[in-house]
Amino acid sequence: MKGKVLGFTASSGTGTITGEDGRRYGFAGTEWRSDKPAVAGLAVDFELRGDEAVGVYPVAGAGIDVAALSSSPAVAKARSLAIGTLAFPLAILLLIASIMPAINSLARGGRSLSLLGLNPVVTELSHQAKAEREIAESRSKDFDEREKRLQTVIATTGPGTPIGWFGSGGSAGDALKELQDERANAAASEESHMGSFLLSFMWLAYAVPLLALALIGLSWTGRSLRAASLAGGISGVIAFGLLWNLTSLATIGDVMSMLTLGFGAWIILLVSIALGLSGLGKIHNPLATA
Repeated sequence: MKGKVLGFTASSGTGTITGEDGRRYGFAGTEWRSDKPAVAGLAVDFELRGDEAVGVYPVAGAGIDVAALSSSPAVAKARSLAIGTLAFPLAILLLIASIMPAINSLARGGRSLSLLGLNPVVTELSHQAKAEREIAESRSKDFDEREKRLQTVIATTGPGTPIGWFGSGGSAGDALKELQDERANAAASEESHMGSFLLSFMWLAYAVPLLALALIGLSWTGRSLRAASLAGGISGVIAFGLLWNLTSLATIGDVMSMLTLGFGAWIILLVSIALGLSGLGKIHNPLATA
């Protein structure tokens, strides 16, 4: 006999079929003869054993009844959440944005990296920052040694002492001033890379998709979304800031590397702001009915 699956409950391992004769027949999961799941609307062929369907097979080439699927409780609930709340659709957008291009790396042949695929760039910049710190530490040590020697000369024979072997060819006082200017210029250069310490916090970016999933789950179970919406909004803004910092740190010497923010990063920022405002009760879903 031909028919369609009305529904199947995995927890109980039982389902119901409506036959072409208009009657309903129950069937056990052990009678399902296919690797694909028994979903509502799927056309099947089966035999009868009393009032039970046995040997239930999906009809070859049969698709899912879209009308039946659209009227299923799960789809109806998802539609209700999409138009009745703002957090649910925004959380879905945030989750999708997490796999969109967040960083465009033109130096890598035009490769785009999502929020979840930043590890190669973060690792490279971390190594670069470490190398710069080592150079800065070595330069600072050299400055200290040179200043100590000059101070010794000045204290012993005065600032007018010629010290050509220190590299300036002038007096010890002039050399000390030049050294202090050189140290100040080096310090200013190092300050431009102060954001490198934020690289160790890039793991916070992974909170964006995790909180988006949590929001979807909370929406589905009907729980309060205020705190989760605020947390999701804040995490998204932080992630955008970390991405911005990543592009500002992407330097090779003094030449800006070809790293730019992708459209996924901007979507994360906009959706996160909206999510935070939603959590504060400042904006609501325009499709929601009173």
